[in-house]
Amino acid sequence: MNKIEGSIVNDRYLESIAIALYNEAKVEKDGYRFKKLVPAMTFYCFAMESKLNTFGKEVFTKKSELKLYSNATIQGKFDWLLSRLGVDAEELVEPHRETIADMVSFRNSVVHSKSIDFEEERKLIGLEQFGDRFVQPPKHEKDFMAQRSLENCNSYKKALEFLDTCSGLIPSDT
Repeated sequence: MNKIEGSIVNDRYLESIAIALYNEAKVEKDGYRFKKLVPAMTFYCFAMESKLNTFGKEVFTKKSELKLYSNATIQGKFDWLLSRLGVDAEELVEPHRETIADMVSFRNSVVHSKSIDFEEERKLIGLEQFGDRFVQPPKHEKDFMAQRSLENCNSYKKALEFLDTCSGLIPSDT
C-alpha cells in the first residue's frame, strides 16, 4: 500500500469568496449591500485566520512552538508571525494590527450573534416621528450590522494582502 502525504490548504478559496462578495457589494444598491458585505467581511476574517494558521505551520516547525502558536489569539498569531519573519516596520504593521482587532470583533459579533436589547430616551427625528417602524435603534458595539461598511471590508482586504506580502519572507527550505 502506498503512503500519500500532503496538505489541503483552503485559504485561497476563502479569500476568493470574500473578494467576489466584496466586488458585488461595491456595485449593490444601498438597501441591499449588506447581503454581500456582511458575508464578504466574514470570509475575509475566516481567510485571515486560515492564512495565519497555514503560514504559522511553515514558520514554527518545532512541535512545542507550533502548539503555542496554534493556541494564540488571532492578534497574537499575527504579531508572533511577523516578529519571527522580522517584519518590524511599525508604521507598516500598526494599521493592520488595528484592522485585525476590528476583524476579531466583527467575527465574534457574527459568530456569537444574538438579539441585543436596548432602551434609550431621545427625541424622535425625521421619519421616526411617523411610526415605530421608522425608529432607528442605536448602534451597538456587539452588532455586526453596525460594523459593516465598504471601508471596513476594504481594510480587511488590505490586511490580508499585507499578510500575503509578508509570507514572501517565509524561507522556502522550512
